[in-house]
Amino acid sequence: MEYLSNGIIEIGVSPIGAELQSLKKVKAEHEYMWQGDPTFWDRQAPVLFPIVGKVWNNEFQINGRKYPMNQHGFLRDMPFRLTERKRLSMTFRACSNEETLALYPYPFAVEIVYTLQRNKVTQTWRVHNPGEAPLHFQIGGHPGFNYPSYRSTDTLHGYLSFNQRSSLTSSRVEAHGYADGSTFEVQLEDGMLPLTNHTFDCDTILDCTGSINRVTLHDKEQQPYLTVRFHTPVIALWSPAGGNAPFVCIEPWAGSCDSVDYTGEFAERAFMNRVEPGETFESGFEIIVE
Repeated sequence: MEYLSNGIIEIGVSPIGAELQSLKKVKAEHEYMWQGDPTFWDRQAPVLFPIVGKVWNNEFQINGRKYPMNQHGFLRDMPFRLTERKRLSMTFRACSNEETLALYPYPFAVEIVYTLQRNKVTQTWRVHNPGEAPLHFQIGGHPGFNYPSYRSTDTLHGYLSFNQRSSLTSSRVEAHGYADGSTFEVQLEDGMLPLTNHTFDCDTILDCTGSINRVTLHDKEQQPYLTVRFHTPVIALWSPAGGNAPFVCIEPWAGSCDSVDYTGEFAERAFMNRVEPGETFESGFEIIVE
């Protein structure tokens, strides 16, 4: 684990997947990041690449050739090198190799940069194309956050608020993890979404409208706890349905899952990103401890 502190907050990052596994206030015991209890979910905050969500039947095609790909891709399980450490930032890097090229026939270099500024940690994604053809990919964050003052006997665990007070429009994700082409409205109560054991009976709240760029997690008294800010076109909200899980995921995505029965070319999937040879894509998100 690699650690970084600015005297206000401190983080811990695993070299596997360059995954953010700890976020605390300095000299405080409280951990903001979900700690990966496999009873509920054995990951903490993976970076998703080269896909977000699932491809239809766990395979995609490029120029008619099919390739297998598991949900959320393989970057989260790759070893990263710490290539640069500064007083307030760390940069991790992973590159394509023979194993990745057999699964995903694009050369790539991904950098994940963590930067601290007062009570904020920024995760920046840089996807570089060292190849000779356009690079097509998706990338996203999947950070899980512990509920404040969680008790398993509670029916209410907290609230979410957004940069808008009206309802959210969610794409419906069916039981196998694919968008079925329909949407539904997620009603807010005075701008708040209550987080109960049944909020995620729908599996995932998936807003693909591009209108959401801020999500704040509140405690049971509606006091702000932490905020995630981003400029990705998709935001996913998830917690294991019906399991009384002690955490919620706030997931900025530059990508999304396949729709049911999608069998088109990989480059033509919804919410794809394209980087020309020699160029670099950059995006990411911020976590602000309130």
